[in-house]
Order: sequence, then structure tokens, then C-alpha cells
Amino acid sequence: AAVVGPYRALRAAHHGPIGLLEANDVPRRSAPVATQYYGTIQVGQPPQEFRVVFDTGSGQLILPSSKCGDSACEEHRRFASEKSTSAAQIGWADEPTKAISDSEDRDTKTLSLFGSDVSGEFVRDRVCVGTGYLSASHLQKGAFCGLADFVVLTEESEEPFGALAFDGVLGLATNSPDSVEFNVLHALLADKAPAASIFSFYLNPAGAAGPGAGELLLGGYRQDLMVSELHWAPVATNDTWQVLVQDLTINGKPAGVCGKAGCLAAVDTGASLLMTPGNVLWSLVSKLGVNDECSGNPAPLGFMIAGKNMELASDDYIEHGSDGCRLMMASLTQVGKDSASIVLGYPFLRKFYTVFDYKRKQVGFASAAHGASVEKPPVAGTVSVPLLGSVREPWEAVHLASSAAAGAAAAA
Repeated sequence: AAVVGPYRALRAAHHGPIGLLEANDVPRRSAPVATQYYGTIQVGQPPQEFRVVFDTGSGQLILPSSKCGDSACEEHRRFASEKSTSAAQIGWADEPTKAISDSEDRDTKTLSLFGSDVSGEFVRDRVCVGTGYLSASHLQKGAFCGLADFVVLTEESEEPFGALAFDGVLGLATNSPDSVEFNVLHALLADKAPAASIFSFYLNPAGAAGPGAGELLLGGYRQDLMVSELHWAPVATNDTWQVLVQDLTINGKPAGVCGKAGCLAAVDTGASLLMTPGNVLWSLVSKLGVNDECSGNPAPLGFMIAGKNMELASDDYIEHGSDGCRLMMASLTQVGKDSASIVLGYPFLRKFYTVFDYKRKQVGFASAAHGASVEKPPVAGTVSVPLLGSVREPWEAVHLASSAAAGAAAAA
């Protein structure tokens, strides 16, 4: 399952035959593919460790609060601001650096996560990424740290939060809906040189859950995790990680989906699936040769980005299991004027090592290396966060769709 960041609405991705295709005696993978990836961060002084999804589709940090007494909160690590000497309580989003006392009035932030309403408060503290052990023999000493505002949740429902393997979400979008002080990426990279103001994602192409599923690297990228040169595409919309897809291809031939203007595509490290509008998805399924019997040889699906066709084989977008095959694609129910009409989620990111260039405003793609180790010490000036993969059972994945209008702040 995927997690949603602030101001984002979740939608279930698998409903009806488009998600689960009926079949018997279908060869099964050695393990189901991961539906979410997460790693650890440290917040406060002394540091408190949390497991978070790193999400390029949202721009804030959300964690459970020690004030939350719900069972779902108690089953996870909760941020205790009272135990951090550097924490400051923030009362209002439009006064992001003004500390208040516990007795003063403050805003309560209301969010929709997994279709469930939750609420929280604002805190400001030190956030660090890239500390701790990479392996039993290598202790990583460096870290990228910054001072940022974030949301601590004071309530969570048991369903769906209780079953999640991670505690919260750290948004890596280039902007935040409230103010720049809430943008953790800005806090981590703003003072870095352009060459170091990048981060990269590697997801093991095998898609297996558990340890060693991938890596987030801050400050650079690894040549040993790529088997091709990086292909760069400029961001198509300011303050997003969206790129322009000139067209989709089937068997290497243009599908005529995007028209002359092309399609905006969100490169989304928090999305479990590939997503397109419903009418496009149904057309693709037919043209690719995907059927209810999971038979035949479905065609490769490509995305023409900055003049290069970035292609997925059928095994990249279809998961086979004993109960049939699962199409790792889903429909977007709404597409706004400036929002993405394609979401490049985990099936794409497992195939292509992806580099996000914060100051040059571009995204780089290279074919990912199969079987590469993510336990090697990073090069000087970079820090590594090993990623674990988790699977939600029954197999379910949801998409985080950006919605600047969602999530209202209400006075307490």
C-alpha cells in the first residue's frame, strides 16, 4: 500500500477485472512485488528514528505524535517533541518560525490519508537523512540535515494505519502548500552546491520485498546501479517532478495517446502503480494484448521522454501469481488542468534508476542494474538510505494524487 502526503487524496488502484485478471495455473514469482518502499530518518536532538516513505509527490513530513493515544499510533514510533531539546511548537502555518507555548491557541491540520480523516499539529525541529549502519560492518557518519516544520498526527484510525510497516511519510517534492519552511527537501539541499543538490532512487528490478529492496542516495548517484548512461529530461512544470511524455508506445510504435502537446507525467516515488486516465488505460490493455486468461505475449509498453523511448516489458507491468495475474496499472479518476495525466510509479522506477536534480530542474533515467548490491559504502559527499519493501495483503495498492485543494486547516 502507498501512503499519502499532506494535501493529497488517495484512490484505490485495483477495482474489477482491470486489476486482477482471472486465471489458473499461472507461474508464480518467487515473492510478490513490493507495494511500498521505506527507509529511516532521524528527527530532533537527541535523534528519534522513524521509518518513512520517501515521496516525490508531496512536500512535507508527517509523523505520529506522542500525544496520539490511538492504537494505530501506539503500534508505531511516535515523535515526542517533549524529549527533543531542539523542538519548537508552531501554532500557525503562516507563522512557521514563531514558537508558542502549550497553553496558546494553535491550528489543527486536517488531512485525508488512505480515505480516512486524521488531524495533527505543527512542530519545527531538526530532520536528518542518511545516518546509521548501512551494513553490519559499515557505519555511515555523514548525514544531510536541516531545520523544517512538519505535521505530527494526534489521531489515526486502526484501519488502515495499524497494519502499515512504516511510521510516516517524508515528502521530496520541490514545494510545500503552506510555506518553504515546511519543505524538507529545501531544508536538506538549499545550501548544497548544484552538483550535490540531487538525490537518486534505486529499486531492485526483481521487486522483492524485505531488506535490500532499494536505496535512496542524497548528494549524487551510483554508476554501479546503472547499466546505461543517464538520459536527462527537464521538468515540465515548475515546483514539481513532472516530465513531458511525448507519447506512449506499444511495440515501439506511437500509440497516439498524448496528442501534439504531449502528456504530463509525475515521476512518483510514492505510487505503487502506473496510472493513466481510465479511457487511456482500457485502450492500452486492449492494444497491449492483455487478457483475462493471462495468456499470450503482451507487447512492451514505452514512454517517449525527451526523445527516448523508455520501454517496459510485460513482466515489468504484470505480476503473475497462483490466483491469476495482476496488472500493475490503474486509472486516474480526475485529471486537472495542470496536473499529471500519467503517473510513473514503481513498475517504471524498478526498471529505471532515477535521479532528481533539485537546482537544475531535471530528472535523469538509466536502465537499472539487476542484482546490484546497495550495501556498498557511498562515495564521499553522498549519504545512503537503504530501502525496505513491504507488501499489503490482500494485494492492494493505492496512488497518491496531488491535490492542492485537499486538506483543510481548521482552528482548534
